[in-house]
Amino acid sequence: MVKSVAKLKLKREVIQPSPVEPSGPFTVADVWVDASVYHLDTPFSYVIPGNLSAEIHIGSLVSLPFHGREITGIVIEMRSPDSYSGLKRISKVIGKIPLLTAPLIELIKSAGARYAAHPFDLIRSAIPDRMATIEKDFLYTEPTVDSIQRQIQQQYLQLPPSESRANLIAKKVLSLKGAGGVLVILPDTQEVKNLYAALRAQSINPAVLDSQLSKSEYFKNFLEVRLGQRTVVIGTRSAIFAPVSNLRSIIIYNEGSENLYERRSPGWNARDIALIRREQETLDLYFVGYSPSSEVSRFIDEEWVEFKRSRAKMKVLTYQPTHGEFLPSRALTVIKKALHSGPVLAIVPSKGYAQAIRCAKCRTISRCECGGAHIKSAHNSPITCHHCAKISPQWQCIWCNHIVPSLQSRGIERHSHELGLLLPGTAIHLSSADHRINEIVSSGLIISTPGMAPASLDGYSAVVILEGNKFLDQPDMRAGERVREMYFAHAALAASGSPIILVQDEGHAIATALSTWNPVIAIHRDLEERKSLSLPPYVRIAHLTMESSDITRLRSALIASRDEGRLPSSTKILGPIPSGEKASLILSVDTGEGESLISTVHEFMRRRSASKKDLPSLRIDPYSLSR
Repeated sequence: MVKSVAKLKLKREVIQPSPVEPSGPFTVADVWVDASVYHLDTPFSYVIPGNLSAEIHIGSLVSLPFHGREITGIVIEMRSPDSYSGLKRISKVIGKIPLLTAPLIELIKSAGARYAAHPFDLIRSAIPDRMATIEKDFLYTEPTVDSIQRQIQQQYLQLPPSESRANLIAKKVLSLKGAGGVLVILPDTQEVKNLYAALRAQSINPAVLDSQLSKSEYFKNFLEVRLGQRTVVIGTRSAIFAPVSNLRSIIIYNEGSENLYERRSPGWNARDIALIRREQETLDLYFVGYSPSSEVSRFIDEEWVEFKRSRAKMKVLTYQPTHGEFLPSRALTVIKKALHSGPVLAIVPSKGYAQAIRCAKCRTISRCECGGAHIKSAHNSPITCHHCAKISPQWQCIWCNHIVPSLQSRGIERHSHELGLLLPGTAIHLSSADHRINEIVSSGLIISTPGMAPASLDGYSAVVILEGNKFLDQPDMRAGERVREMYFAHAALAASGSPIILVQDEGHAIATALSTWNPVIAIHRDLEERKSLSLPPYVRIAHLTMESSDITRLRSALIASRDEGRLPSSTKILGPIPSGEKASLILSVDTGEGESLISTVHEFMRRRSASKKDLPSLRIDPYSLSR
């Protein structure tokens, strides 16, 4: 028998090419490296091989050796020192088109200092994933930059009621595009779609940078912007970094929206990035909306931002529930009358059917074995745990064994059920994050959660805010400004002269602000309260979160730093604030010493990283301290 012989494997050795000596005008590049290590946030110097000198530019992505492995870096500066001995060489260039420009590199430097962040934490938001199949269709030529000295302006443009905000913003873009590039930042995809349609109607073809696009389409649009092929850009929050050629104006709609705050660390927000960019690139900055955030309100109060008010009067009717009913009979009469004229919009606080369950006998809040709250998602659905989704088909109170639940906190489904009983024969449509109506409506009752209301052909014949006290009583420092913007934005959907119906306690300042279409008085009072309580925007905040077992030692270290003068003496250290297995510390300081606080925290994080200790999660000036 012939013995089988194992197949031979061909071994090969990769021969490293001989290094090419540097040539050309620049021999060394300073590079930010993506090493995924917090304290390695300073530039490293690398030799530019002669064979790559024509391909490497400021903003180029490169591959380079770093601690025995190949990692990605981005070139931020090129120079020709007298000596480059001891420096390693760049291995290769990733792509022929540099994705960052020099102004954007300066922006990332400044934003990194403001948010105590590694540059690549910002670069990941600033540039999209590279697609080689898309890039090969583009030829790299640097756009011509116009250098013009001019006066810049910053304004808050209050939108009027009963007009399409997309059309109004499109008209503003049309008036600005002749002076140079225009960048428009919007809080969500639907607003981007609406503005895109409005701009196309004005014969403007904008580049769209929206996370809902496919990777290839996003990268294609990004390259067209980078190479100066399109100079009107619209998009969601990451588009604030867009490399628009000859950029002259930035417009941000609803700058106080939580959607404009980055979810990932370091938690930057589009408004503050726009403020840095305005200063560095000499840009006009326009905030557009119905009611400004507390930060912009302070700018208005200090006359740094000009408030351009829209003068209008609204018919506001407030109906206070007297016996616990969700819709007083007087309000129902007005709604029935309005339904004869056109569609009516009702805004409700939450989705689902019932967001909480109580025992009808002992009034105990019902919870699952896991600790999650029990909810009811629809009229015919069983009681379910909001956390683990466990179904309770035969619900029973764990305290008194009563079997009759009491439904609490109406959701949109329950409102639909109860309004259907009050308005028989009326077509009712629901619009929420789970099922958003994107078509223009012309009749019936539209029940919507905040921000999900569809447009009406000629405006709504009435806009109703149901359970207004739930909106007004939110335990959150942003609640006042969020509610003002929400009330105004939905009231603006009403047709001219149509009533705005508020089902809430009488005497609230929001009713007066709506009727005069002027939030300034309420804003001024809000700012005075914030200043007296040392709350943002009059203080800077650093919010640190880590394991509860480590937070006490961290607090002691920070107190020692303050006592030794390394932290500003006015620094307040609040906490620890427990949250599950983790806990938080809140550091606050007057805005005048904010940079000193952030710089010290940044250095503290660097040293902790260098000593290989666990890093706390850090957020600078977060949207909220309680959410």
